[in-house]
Amino acid sequence: MELWYTEEQTPSLRLSCKVRETLTTAQTPYQHLAIIDTEAFGPMLVLDGMVMTTIADEFVYHEMISHPALFTHPCPRKVA
Repeated sequence: MELWYTEEQTPSLRLSCKVRETLTTAQTPYQHLAIIDTEAFGPMLVLDGMVMTTIADEFVYHEMISHPALFTHPCPRKVA
């Protein structure tokens, strides 16, 4: 049996990913948490039914959160 995760973005747009495995699910005091392994994006973090990040695209998030600190620092240097 195939398992698919589908998130409705708008009434006319849905994101669907084929699921290899559900790694974990839990109800925290704040939200429902799921980590699923998908064929297209690898492991995916889902909070309250909404995709937060995946292994395939997490670099976008981390790249963007570093920019405010670099722009406000008086003398930023390359860090590798």
